[in-house]
Amino acid sequence: VEGLHEFCIALHPARTAEFMEGLTASEAWTVLQAADAATRVEIFGYLDRNKQIEIIETCDPESIGPLVADMPADDRVDLLNAVDEEVARKLLALIPSDKRRDIQRLQAYPEGTAGAVMTTEVAKLPESLTVRAALDELSRIAENFETIYYVYIVDENNHLRGAVSARQLVTHLNKPKLPITELMERNLVTVEVTDDQEAVAAKVGK
Repeated sequence: VEGLHEFCIALHPARTAEFMEGLTASEAWTVLQAADAATRVEIFGYLDRNKQIEIIETCDPESIGPLVADMPADDRVDLLNAVDEEVARKLLALIPSDKRRDIQRLQAYPEGTAGAVMTTEVAKLPESLTVRAALDELSRIAENFETIYYVYIVDENNHLRGAVSARQLVTHLNKPKLPITELMERNLVTVEVTDDQEAVAAKVGK
């Protein structure tokens, strides 16, 4: 087990997944179980989709459930949509209720819409914060997110007011009392969850 754990952390997760290509689903899952939860999710995310599905469908659901729960929201929905329906139902029952509701909500959007490919896990902060307070809050919540490039600023009713980049906050650390409302971009490009994903892509491209 110690050797497998060392294997899992010695290289970038993408390289580790590449070295595991020749393993069976059962062997790959044995290796992954030697890793800590965060590393396990990272390596699993780089495995070939067919290998992911095979692992999900053939290995113990009780041990697979936490892995699926820890995956990024959009990735776990895509994966559950691809596996056998009965397996997906069993796994959903093993996932914490808040994440299960999120999965079911994303699954409800029609294929090909913005909602079907979006993630609900985004960093957001209240508009009342200063730069220092915003960075303190970001450091507290950072482990809950795959990456944080932009931080969405909301009012007291959770309505979107603007966005700032994590880089902006860091570069303004010499002005700790500066309100983040003075940094945020207010003229945001937004789409509806029901918009066609091609139309969304065109809007992003423009």
